[in-house]
Amino acid sequence: MVDDWVDSQETQSDSVSLEAVMEQHQSVLLRYATRLLNNESLAQDAVQDAFIRLHAKWDDVLERGVPLKAWLFRSTHNAAVDVIRKETRRRLLHQRQAEQMDLHPTGDGDRYNEQHAQVLQHLNVLKPKEREVLILRLQEGMSYQEIAAVIQRSEGYVGTLIHSATKKLSQRLRHAGVGI
Repeated sequence: MVDDWVDSQETQSDSVSLEAVMEQHQSVLLRYATRLLNNESLAQDAVQDAFIRLHAKWDDVLERGVPLKAWLFRSTHNAAVDVIRKETRRRLLHQRQAEQMDLHPTGDGDRYNEQHAQVLQHLNVLKPKEREVLILRLQEGMSYQEIAAVIQRSEGYVGTLIHSATKKLSQRLRHAGVGI
């Protein structure tokens, strides 16, 4: 383990190279990030970002005696959360564009598309955090744990937000006469 090796080499930056740390931890971090992101390509980006951050803070990390493995896992987690945020924003942008194009549908799915448009309209009256967790849960299929990582809150908080958002949305839709 590089952390042990660093300790035995008197924690000097000359005794440990970034390349050795990368070689030691890269596959484990890739596996971890792939599980977080469910996408190998995005996981590679997150791990690369973690190593770039390590390179930028190399001397500071070694001087403070921070355990490299823990630092790398935390940095990889943060990079993965950044990727999730960026991808979520991108998906939401594409979704909004698609919704705007589908607001005046034609054909057999008129009733469904009408209901869909009404649901989306009512979704916009929810608080931003409520809207975000509902979209992540229902549209993106994320677990409470994944959503908690995205919004940086506890799973219990996520559950509470989802419950209140679902209740509010359901009441508004019933009041509007939208039968889903």
